[in-house]
Amino acid sequence: MSDTAFNIDILVAHRGLQSRFPENTLLALKKAIDSGAKYIELDVQFSADCLPIIYHDHDLQRVSGIKGNVWDYPLKELLFISAYEPGRLGNRFKTETIAPLKALVDLLKENPQVTAFVELKEESIAHCGRDLMLETVMHILASVKSQAVLISYDYCLVEAATKAQWGQVGVVLKQWQDIETDTVKSITADYIFFDHKKLPQQISGLDSIKGKLVAYEVGDIALGKELLNKGVSMLETFELELLS
Repeated sequence: MSDTAFNIDILVAHRGLQSRFPENTLLALKKAIDSGAKYIELDVQFSADCLPIIYHDHDLQRVSGIKGNVWDYPLKELLFISAYEPGRLGNRFKTETIAPLKALVDLLKENPQVTAFVELKEESIAHCGRDLMLETVMHILASVKSQAVLISYDYCLVEAATKAQWGQVGVVLKQWQDIETDTVKSITADYIFFDHKKLPQQISGLDSIKGKLVAYEVGDIALGKELLNKGVSMLETFELELLS
């Protein structure tokens, strides 16, 4: 680590190169990799026909500029809907469209040095159910299993992925205290993601934690250094270029 930046090996590109491109698009993911990212993170929601797309919100308004939810549309229609973040980026990327999860497979095969953190969003559970979500995602990502880490705020979903013998998994903590719960401990996650704002000033017992700690939404170098000094292993950021 230099005086001004971090080694790319500890940085995770949050929703791709989101600082300059619409989040969770293939463009943003490719640009992050072009910028040297070895770790990318993306979100997965499900369509009306319970097929996975790369998308963060269940509501289409912020990213696509239209009313409705992702599960109001079948996959074949979602793939023609723009994903351009009009409120943040205007109309510059209106030709970018929602991508299916299977598009990640080709991207990872083209970039064997890259690992993707694939976050399964809680909102889709009520619509599709955990079993179908997990079965579908594992089937699609089977050929790039070694490069795909399944993560979620839903601890039961991560636990199910572990029981299904998926290679690597991660929990996203709802609150820091959950790291001490029997549920989270029993998962023995490879990665533990958490909001850096929820990290206590003083933390202890990190030696007993097997998974790598990943702090998310880290936007500046000073904060990153502070977190690393506390025992955090990796930094998830919207500002990949700034931190690297």
